[in-house]
Amino acid sequence: MKTFNLILSLIFVTLLSVPATTMAQVHDDIYVIDETAPIPSNETKKERKERIKKGHEIVDSIFHLKALNAIEDGYFVLQAKEVRNSYGHYEMGLNDNTNFMLMQGDKGIFQVAFNNMIAGANGLGGITLHGRISNKNIKYDKKGNAILTYTMIGRRMNASVTITVFNGSDQAIADVFPTLGNGRITLRGRLVPYLNESISIEP
Repeated sequence: MKTFNLILSLIFVTLLSVPATTMAQVHDDIYVIDETAPIPSNETKKERKERIKKGHEIVDSIFHLKALNAIEDGYFVLQAKEVRNSYGHYEMGLNDNTNFMLMQGDKGIFQVAFNNMIAGANGLGGITLHGRISNKNIKYDKKGNAILTYTMIGRRMNASVTITVFNGSDQAIADVFPTLGNGRITLRGRLVPYLNESISIEP
């Protein structure tokens, strides 16, 4: 099935959309072999709908496996299109190059940059926090969602982080709880494999 093969090929080409200021290297260890028979010329609308649905499910499952491998390895970025700030206000349609949660082994970066004219602590209308990762733990709930928890200790702020990767996709939500204060910041978006050995944290 040429169309489906093309889709699978494009998946691996377009897997990552990472911060533009960094260099990315992807480790792909999931492979798909498509042995589906050619599409019959008399395919009905119902059969076509089921075929497309199955194709989407396969694509989503590939992304999901890659996300799970990424959190197990500890090298990923959650690219947020939506952020809920500590006051409960949602910002949507954000730039996922500047709103993200990054883990690189024992190092982490948390950044939000809201769509406003206020410079903010990071000059982008938000905050950027660098820290060391500790107390990493992964478990799965009854729905098959993967739940990653860890602590990020930085010079400006310490925080506990809970990231949930939803079963069957690479969609994820991250809740960031500062150890000082009652605020919570939530990021929602895709979680994808990401490796950049040059990333360093603030001294």
